[in-house]
Parts: sequence; structure tokens; C-alpha cells
Amino acid sequence: MRYKVPFFISIPIIFSIILFISYIFFSSYNQLSYILHPISIILFIIILTLIGILEWINDLIFQKKLKLLKKEERKIFLKKNEGNYFYSLYKFIFNDPKVVYQNVKKIDHGFDGIIELDNKLPVWWIHLFYFTIIISIIYFISYLFLDFSNPYNEYNIDYKNQLKSIKIFEKNSPQATIETSLYKKDLINNGKNLFLENCSTCHKEDGSGNIGPNLTDNYWINVLEKNLYKNIFSIIWNGSKKNPTMRAFGRSGEIKGNDIEKISSYVYFINRKKEKPIKCKLPQGDIVPDWK
Repeated sequence: MRYKVPFFISIPIIFSIILFISYIFFSSYNQLSYILHPISIILFIIILTLIGILEWINDLIFQKKLKLLKKEERKIFLKKNEGNYFYSLYKFIFNDPKVVYQNVKKIDHGFDGIIELDNKLPVWWIHLFYFTIIISIIYFISYLFLDFSNPYNEYNIDYKNQLKSIKIFEKNSPQATIETSLYKKDLINNGKNLFLENCSTCHKEDGSGNIGPNLTDNYWINVLEKNLYKNIFSIIWNGSKKNPTMRAFGRSGEIKGNDIEKISSYVYFINRKKEKPIKCKLPQGDIVPDWK
């Protein structure tokens, strides 16, 4: 017969475990808000009430078993569990301080005169080891059947949420078009990063030209607009009919309008700079000395 855990300890522990399991379940489906849903709160109240009833029944059973013990057995049991519950818990975790140093085996090394005490492993260490086993089992089950600890499922969930956030952002923030887009100095740095990612293979990092034309001179294969910035934006959006390698990044949806605005601002900036790259590709197309 074991000493009964007080209700003010057992009930919070059991209810906390139920809340933790609920958290694992709802988080695996990305629905943590359901925990605070009115139906969930009512369900938790019902569960807490049932736990209280079960604890009351358990207490009646414990008192009944205690009365059924013989007088001597009851006396031994009460003596063994003397003190309050927290003292009993302390003895359970750290060993009873009255007996921890009794009957300790001694190991004599002999040659060095050192006597080693062969103590038992501390109970707290053993309990900690059991705790890690329990946690690993919970983690393993969660990995197999839930999304709580599966990194692949967590990645897919986060990726889908990110796509949803992008759609909401794009809906609330209209993309730039050839009609609305303007050259902006504050977009040059971001445009440079996008240019390095998408354009530097053909035009080099400084825009001096590789398999694609030099973007820093006044010669242009495609003159689609009267304004230089608008012309750059239009080429990136619609591609080049004269040079099929330059595909329609904007029309195909490969690059969004706001990002094309950033790239166009950077290309306009390096084209208007007085300092040009030392080595540039030979001019291609027709010279356009004056742009609006």
C-alpha cells in the first residue's frame, strides 16, 4: 500500500498533462486557437470536475484500505510515512537521510591506501533517467503520428503559412506596373541584391555585360519607351523579341512587379553613373543619347 498523493498536488499535475497533450495535438494541426475556444474551455472544466470526483473516490478507497490494515501494519505504515507529503517526497527523490549512509560497501584499493565507498546511485539521478525515457517515448510517438516533433511536417506547415502570408501581403500591397512604377533611390540596395541573384549571370555583377549586353552604356537593343527607367522596366517585364534569351520575367510571374521596380532602379542607377566599369562588353544595338 502506497502513501496517497494529496489532491492539491495530483489534480494540478493530471490537468497539466491533459493541457500539454492538447497543446501537442492542436499545434500539430496549427490550430492552437482552439485551446481557448469556448467549447474547449467547457470541456476542460468538465474534465477538471471529473478529475476532482475521481480524486474524491480515490481518497475514500485509501481510507477504507487503511482501516482494513491490522493495527501493527497500520502503525508501521504511518510511521514509514511520517511527516508531511513534501518530506516523504524528499525522501523518495533524494533517499532517506537516516539510512542513506548505512550498510555502505567499502572497496579497498590496497596499493594506494584509498578506500572507495560503493554508494548506490542517487535516487534523483535514477528518476531523472526514467524521466528522459518517458520524454523520449512521447517525442517518438509525436514524431510518428503528429506534426509536433516532425521537422519535415513542421517545414511544410510553415511553408504553406508563408505562401498564405505572401498572398495576403500582395493583395493588400498592389504590385508595381509599367504605368505606376518610378525610379526610387531607396530601392537601389535591394535592387542590387535582386540583380545579383537574377541578372548577373548574363550581365555580370557590375552590369558590364557577359552573354547579355552591357547595361552601363547608351546603346540599347530594345527601345520600347521614351523614358530610360520605363524602358528598363518594360524590357524586364516583357522580355526582348530581338534577344529571346532575355525572357519576360514579369509577364511570366517569375519576378513580381515590386521586385522588378527594385531591379530597374538599380539598373537605371548604374547606367546613369559617371564612373563606368573598366572592362565592358562592346556596344550592341543603337545609341540613345537623350532619354526623358
